[in-house]
Amino acid sequence: MALTSLRLEDYSDREVLLILQDLAGPDGWADSLEVAERVGLQTEHPRRTAASRLSWLQRYGAVEREFARDAEGNIRLRRDGKAVHTQRWRLTDRGRLLAMGALTTRQRDQLEKLATDDRLLLITRWLTEVERETDDVASTLMKREWRYGTSPLRLLNGNGPG
Repeated sequence: MALTSLRLEDYSDREVLLILQDLAGPDGWADSLEVAERVGLQTEHPRRTAASRLSWLQRYGAVEREFARDAEGNIRLRRDGKAVHTQRWRLTDRGRLLAMGALTTRQRDQLEKLATDDRLLLITRWLTEVERETDDVASTLMKREWRYGTSPLRLLNGNGPG
């Protein structure tokens, strides 16, 4: 089935961040069209579709967009005074940490031992307390990861948990 969107149900934020990191050149930047091509977007405007998702990640603080510059290196401005951007994006330092984070085998084993039916509610409660105390970038991505993992659309499309 052709991918016609880049919604949260299609790819998690972490997956999009990892794709962006994988496509990044030596300078850390990747073009939104490369992201669209990597995921196989089949839309009339694949670059625009990918840029829309990346714009949300920018609002959350996980990615940044490159400023267009003139010959002297100054940021180009539109007539209304707003900065002009290119179609290149890169992870912020915080976005990189969240995307590249990993659990060790030991940590995963410990979590699996804790995650028994009688403890799941308490673990979820603890995670919500952690979410409220963390920075905005991590907090937003945590909430969205939950939405991604539990989305009925993912389950209906055969993209079950995993």
